[in-house]
Amino acid sequence: MQRILEALGWRQGSFVKPETVAKLIGDIDSTFTISANNLLVVASQSCDVASSQEEYIELSIVRPLSAEAFNKQYSHNRHPRILHIEANSNSSDEKVILELKAHEKIQIKKSLLEEFKPDSSINFLEGNLNQYIDWLAGRYKRPALPTKFDQLIASSDKKGKRKKIAKRANEYLTGIYVDIYPNRDIKDEETYSVNLLGIASNDQSIASATDALNEYADILKDAGMDVSVPKVGTEFKISVGTLRQYQRIDFDYLSYEENNPIPPDTGI
Repeated sequence: MQRILEALGWRQGSFVKPETVAKLIGDIDSTFTISANNLLVVASQSCDVASSQEEYIELSIVRPLSAEAFNKQYSHNRHPRILHIEANSNSSDEKVILELKAHEKIQIKKSLLEEFKPDSSINFLEGNLNQYIDWLAGRYKRPALPTKFDQLIASSDKKGKRKKIAKRANEYLTGIYVDIYPNRDIKDEETYSVNLLGIASNDQSIASATDALNEYADILKDAGMDVSVPKVGTEFKISVGTLRQYQRIDFDYLSYEENNPIPPDTGI
């Protein structure tokens, strides 16, 4: 049965046709309201879709949106719980705008999809499919810094200068990392000591990346933190051991927005 789904074309990111959704509604045991106007998209990894060890398939509930309802703050994985994302319509030249909510996922038996094929009229481009997959994973694994650390920065950077620095430098500074001591919420009489690490896109970008990281360090200093001289290098010159000492600051949405590589994770 599992190989039947694979042969029918079911993969991670495959869409379920609206008419198929309508036929499946009665068989879906869900706390969420699903209508025939909704789409479903396969959230399960493609190997799990084909695996004989997996009896169920997981799907995200998808709601088509009007162009007016699109919210940039929910795009490019900016928001961990809501995603606004584009898909391609094979029946027209216009993009389809979709909304997904992280908690709105369902499971159904794979056998229910045996008689249906995926919706060929709509699909994710590879970049948007990877964005959707990363958004799903980010619900469970995303950079998490101490709340007090984030609060101190937010209180001293009310104009969002750090985000402007990251956006301006996104082309040549592929990732910003911090090593914090103590790595916990501190008391009022305590101070964070911070080491900053930047990954430059290439050797020619090191000078520009260093300038941007020094600006970022100034923001942390303004927040009352002790910051050492930032270090910058390329991926080829920073060891895995060094990277594991740091935590990544999450500016992934800029990488998606500018179509630049996602910085390497520290949990290598």
